Amino acid sequence: MEEKNINEPKTVENIASDAELLRHSEIRDGRFIRYYGKRTEIVIPNHVTVISEDAFRNNRRLTKVVLGANVSEIQPDAFRGCTQLRQITFPSGLREIGTNAFLGCTSLTTVLLPRTVVSIGDGCFRDCSALRLVVLSASLAHIGGYAFCGCESLEEITLPQNLQNIHRATFFNCRSLKSIVVPDGVRTVGRYAFGRCTSLTELILPDALTHLGIGALSNCSSLRTFRVPASVRFIGDDTFSCCESLETVEMPEEINYIGNSAFCACKSLKAVDLPQALTRIGHSAFLGCASLKEAVIPSATQDIASAAFAYCENLQRVEISASLTEIEDLMFTGCFALREIVLPDSVEKIESGAFSNCASLARVVLSSKLAQIDGKAFAGCVSLQEISLPASLKRIGKEAFAGCSALQTVIFPNVRFSMERAVFVGCDALKTVVVPDAYHVLRLRSAKFGISKNAHMILHSELLRASIYAKLSDPSLPDERRAELAKQLSDMNPNQK
Repeated sequence: MEEKNINEPKTVENIASDAELLRHSEIRDGRFIRYYGKRTEIVIPNHVTVISEDAFRNNRRLTKVVLGANVSEIQPDAFRGCTQLRQITFPSGLREIGTNAFLGCTSLTTVLLPRTVVSIGDGCFRDCSALRLVVLSASLAHIGGYAFCGCESLEEITLPQNLQNIHRATFFNCRSLKSIVVPDGVRTVGRYAFGRCTSLTELILPDALTHLGIGALSNCSSLRTFRVPASVRFIGDDTFSCCESLETVEMPEEINYIGNSAFCACKSLKAVDLPQALTRIGHSAFLGCASLKEAVIPSATQDIASAAFAYCENLQRVEISASLTEIEDLMFTGCFALREIVLPDSVEKIESGAFSNCASLARVVLSSKLAQIDGKAFAGCVSLQEISLPASLKRIGKEAFAGCSALQTVIFPNVRFSMERAVFVGCDALKTVVVPDAYHVLRLRSAKFGISKNAHMILHSELLRASIYAKLSDPSLPDERRAELAKQLSDMNPNQK
């Protein structure tokens, strides 16, 4: 059937059609309040100035609408849920479109806004899943949060220069959006603004931008490189989480905080230069960055939260120059390629599972102030052969070194400390254990702590005596030094156990 041209000159037929529209509509004082008819195509009369809230809400017959020349405002929810609406023509005097005005119009394909529009409300075109083309007004100063959220077919959009902010989830789940340039006047990008834009390969932000919200680019799985604007001072929670193709990120040196899960599951991230001003790294910040090979923690860093580098499978080198007091739980768990760790002398506590399952970890240098090693801190470190514990030690938690199957030598400090059960369970290669002189319970109850029956337990005094004898046997030893060692040996209690 030939489609009728609804813009054709007035005829008797058109006049009758207009009469039918008015008969099934509620219009008062220039406000189009509600339509009750069954027509699929509608031309709004020119005496209408406002399309009222809910005017066409959930009308599933409507396919085409031409707004009258004097319509200046479309109020919230006006066309919400019009799932068959394919085309709408906006008048040149339109200024505002309200909240959720076209939410769920799943057949709408094109939006061409006149130059007069200054504001688009929250969720205005949300879940318009067929929307492909959007031309925004040059005068547009406000785009509300969620405005284009869920517009899965939207491939390109040009933002007007008058914008100052991009609000929460404005383009969330725009899965076909490939590139976007944010105008120079924009100062903030809200939470999840571009989250789940899985085709996005380029996002250019102005240097004057000061704020990237939580999850702003999360799940942008095609994004490969990104430059954080120079005025940004922190990376929020989940900002780049699950950006699976992200390889490089350039951050300004003034960044002082990296939030929780900020780079979580960025499995292609090969290198990251942490800014020198960085004071805190949030929990799980780099969890699952499987391609990351090196992490250099700046001296300004005061806190690294739990699981910050967990499961960075190819992380080979960690340099910590910061004055950390704790290595928090699961911080490096599952870093299978990590071979060596040297802790700064400020560290007083290693929390549970901090280095668990670091399968290549062969050398550990502990802090001289370390007082506590929590449960499973080094469990499953199957390459670790020797551990020397500092004199500051006060407590070792349950299964702290469980499953360290290559561990051969353990040197305890010559002080009293508490130790929970099964600390060395599964350490079947353990041969030598140097124990405190006054801590006989280690000898009497070694099975409680998982120490193999085959392990040779030596008191510190016995080790010292053996060391002195070895030195005295050296014929080149100076007489003065020989006398000192002989006196030291005679002063030792021969009955000490």
